[in-house]
Amino acid sequence: MAAASTSTSAGRSSTDTPTTRERLLEAGERLFADRGIDAVSLAELTQAAGLHNTGAVHYHFGGREQLLDAVVQVHRDALDRRRAELLDEAERSGRIEPAALVRCLVAPMAELLDDERGRRFLSIQAQRALRPVERRAGPRPLVQRIWRLTGRADDGAPLAEMRFELGLLLALSALAQRARTEAEHGREAGIGRDAFVAELLAAITRMTAVPTEEPTP
Repeated sequence: MAAASTSTSAGRSSTDTPTTRERLLEAGERLFADRGIDAVSLAELTQAAGLHNTGAVHYHFGGREQLLDAVVQVHRDALDRRRAELLDEAERSGRIEPAALVRCLVAPMAELLDDERGRRFLSIQAQRALRPVERRAGPRPLVQRIWRLTGRADDGAPLAEMRFELGLLLALSALAQRARTEAEHGREAGIGRDAFVAELLAAITRMTAVPTEEPTP
């Protein structure tokens, strides 16, 4: 099954006139990916969206960081729907071993390499992953489902969570770099897309599946 399309803003067909909010989302996505998430000014965002009021970002989103969050959320929602589909298939087939779970999480990210907006999302998320980690009140529903499938729903093991975060960081940085490589040299650059993804999945599986003991205080 193909990845969910991200070629237009959420809920808008390609023939509709974009709203001011959608124009800001599209401008933000492009500039954050191309220029860097910390290098784009409000004036640049409004100009790229074809607007003249620099207060438009604050009016529609609350600020530049909130616009960045909204850009990410558009793609994350579609990504998590695709991941949920693969998890459903894995549960139905009984394939809940670590390699299958890693594929469910990472393969949909690799599918974004075929879409220009998907490649921008990978670039943005790779940049965000290098920021200091903000501790959330609890894991996202998709992550909770992963913990349940791996039997870790109640233990909250710090090392298990750390391996999960390291695997995600590896996937984001590797796929963002792959997107740049393919933009210059095409899908078959290096060892080729399929072999690259297979090696990435295998590396993350080894990283997350090897059991380790919690350190003794």
